Amino acid sequence: MKTCCTVVIGHVDHGKTSLVRALTGTDTDRLPEEKARGLSITNGFAYCTYDSGIIDLVDAPGHKDFIQAMISGASGAQAALIVISLVDGVGEQTLEHLRIAALLGISQAIIAVTKADTCPSNDRPKQVAKIKATLSQTPYAEAPLIVCSAQSGEGIEVLNRALENLLQRFCLNVSSPHSFLPIDRSFNLTGKGTVVTGTLLGQAITSDDRLVLQPLGREVSIRSLQSRGSTRDHVQLGERMAANLRGINPNDISRGSVLCTQGFGAPTQNVDVHLETLTKQTLRLKHMQDVRVLFGASSAVAQLRLFKGGNQDFAQLRFSKPVVCFAGQVGILRCLSPSETIGKAAFLDPQAIPTGSGDRERLNVLEAVQKGDPNVITDALIKQGNGVAKAQNIAKLARLRLDDLLTTLSSNFQNLNDDYLSSQDQIESAKEAVLQAITQYHDAHPLRSSAPRKVIDLRSFAQPLLYYVEDQLVADGILLKQANKVALVAHNPISLISDAQRSVLDEIETAYQCAELNDQTLQNTQKNEETAELTQLLIEAKRLMPLHNVALNKILIFHIDTITDAAETLNAAFPEAQTFTTSQARVALGTSRKIVVPLLEHFDALGVTLRNKETRHVVSLKTVSQNHSA
Repeated sequence: MKTCCTVVIGHVDHGKTSLVRALTGTDTDRLPEEKARGLSITNGFAYCTYDSGIIDLVDAPGHKDFIQAMISGASGAQAALIVISLVDGVGEQTLEHLRIAALLGISQAIIAVTKADTCPSNDRPKQVAKIKATLSQTPYAEAPLIVCSAQSGEGIEVLNRALENLLQRFCLNVSSPHSFLPIDRSFNLTGKGTVVTGTLLGQAITSDDRLVLQPLGREVSIRSLQSRGSTRDHVQLGERMAANLRGINPNDISRGSVLCTQGFGAPTQNVDVHLETLTKQTLRLKHMQDVRVLFGASSAVAQLRLFKGGNQDFAQLRFSKPVVCFAGQVGILRCLSPSETIGKAAFLDPQAIPTGSGDRERLNVLEAVQKGDPNVITDALIKQGNGVAKAQNIAKLARLRLDDLLTTLSSNFQNLNDDYLSSQDQIESAKEAVLQAITQYHDAHPLRSSAPRKVIDLRSFAQPLLYYVEDQLVADGILLKQANKVALVAHNPISLISDAQRSVLDEIETAYQCAELNDQTLQNTQKNEETAELTQLLIEAKRLMPLHNVALNKILIFHIDTITDAAETLNAAFPEAQTFTTSQARVALGTSRKIVVPLLEHFDALGVTLRNKETRHVVSLKTVSQNHSA
């Protein structure tokens, strides 16, 4: 079934409520104060049923004091029924309402010229001509114009046909990829509990949905759904609806609350926007100016922070308290004093991060969002994010569901992991930078077989991209990575040493062979940088073995033959799994406690010995040679 939410707008006392009553039989002035004053204060709701669908009518107040209610009613509308008195002509508030409707993106409209029964027939042509002349300066100059009377019934059938035609030509101008219901009323219904109403701006809501009430962050479930007085299994985009909720008290529902999909609509105090002002010559926006922003059912004050650069139409709204909105929503901007409409703010990023007005990269992102191409948006976000962009952020700004994002993007973009994307250009640039950084390190330290990972922790690229590139280089056989060390596979320090260095290398190894189990600490052997690097080469070649004495916080180094001989000595001294203590092992090996303790712990780690409280026994000598030759 097709539906179209239509806001009824116009100057106060031009007959909007009477016209809605004539069309639907419903009196939308429901409050005692409205009936007493003969004046609409809040939005009223009614509907017209036709063969081709239903027109929901939102009867908006016409008085200038209730402009907020008018904007709330028009925010979910797809069309406008503009009511103008034939006798009084186009009123001041009519023009204000038309400007706001156009800013909200309402392109379809019908002009209902009311109170025809109070205007002499010979004055009609002149009055209609005046109305048309005034409307010619508005976006609704070509809208169908129907002279009618709620009292006599004149023109009502013609107006009904025009309204039905809206169902064939209106265009949904506000849409979130998720369920999003700005709440304009909340109350307690006897025997039912909490009920909220609004015009659905997002995707369909079903009676089985579990939703979240924002900004409270409270999960709620639905008892039942209603639309136009009937219980429904689901309500679709653009319809007026009521939801009977579990898990919430109406007193907890503040002005500006929203019912939305879980994981969507998080409260925010920073929204990046694109601005469109009504009259730039007389109402120029100023940086740091406080403005009132009206969107959905919300009204909030924000500081306007204009972006500097080539395009002055982008800004960040910094709200004084958390608000709830979505990318693509439109807010009406008004001066705090005097209370005048300035223009509109199209919300580009509803969960923006505070940024400086001169942030050129952020401005590039906003310009891309304004264009609406997901590929352009993704590219701009990746450049802003040092080579990566969160998939969730891309989907939000592109107004897509996360599931639909990857099928929409071009093959130039690559998933790095479940959270981040990058582009092929950025991946290749990161690869080149990583390889260059490692190559420079190897050139500067040719005797070191590896580099600390911080060498490739490049600030110009985001960590997720660097990790992805590292893994790719490892998979391609170009890079070696172990713990916090990296190296090029092609780098072979042994092949780079000179004859003189080879002689020193042999001397170092011979010294450790001769030292056997004597105290050889790393500090004592690092006489100079070259000796230290050559010693490290022997360790990496598994000719020397560093053992850590935790108690003394010393690294002890022994030749691998010495360690192998020590294992064989223990096996001979304590054959056939005979147990021994640390002291017995020290005596058998003829060494000190500070050496035997880390040595035995090394054997435990290899599986040469097995410890049981204070004793050990030899398990296997095979693991010595296997691990030391690996």
